Amino acid sequence: MEKYTAIRKRADKYLRILDQVVTFRDAWDEKIKNFIESTSADILKHTGVSAHIEVEERFENLESITISLGKSISGIAENIDDDTKRNIIKDKGSLIYTQLFNGKIQAWMTYPVIEGLMQPKEPKMLGIYTPPEINENLILDNFDQFFKELIEWENYDDDQPGHQSSKIGFGLHQDLDTEKK
Repeated sequence: MEKYTAIRKRADKYLRILDQVVTFRDAWDEKIKNFIESTSADILKHTGVSAHIEVEERFENLESITISLGKSISGIAENIDDDTKRNIIKDKGSLIYTQLFNGKIQAWMTYPVIEGLMQPKEPKMLGIYTPPEINENLILDNFDQFFKELIEWENYDDDQPGHQSSKIGFGLHQDLDTEKK
């Protein structure tokens, strides 16, 4: 039966992974979902950041936890006429933990967007984790990455070093002439 050795090893691995999916899904229900939700609430409490935590349970074993910073008036308004303005709404972004089909957990984020004035930036995946990898330090790290990306978005400046190729307008050629000397 030597000819079946390699395929038997592959089949054994497949069967172990199927068992692992069940184990990961059970861990989500028994511990991980509540842990992510409570740890996120603690982080928000200690940072003073206002957010809404929502658990989406529409699809069993494909659940998610969304930490949404909500929406607000962006500070930009459309002048309709002399007496009327329409405030433009800003979605402030979200950090999301999603249970994948195989029981692993994906962390990802959405960026802020000013509705009607820009196209949303593609969401950013922060990582895919097995339930045993989920701990307070990992969630803190995901929040840190999330806040770093939000800071970069809010503090956008196309004149930062390294972005010189995106400069346009008056004085561009003077800069290039100076660089050549």
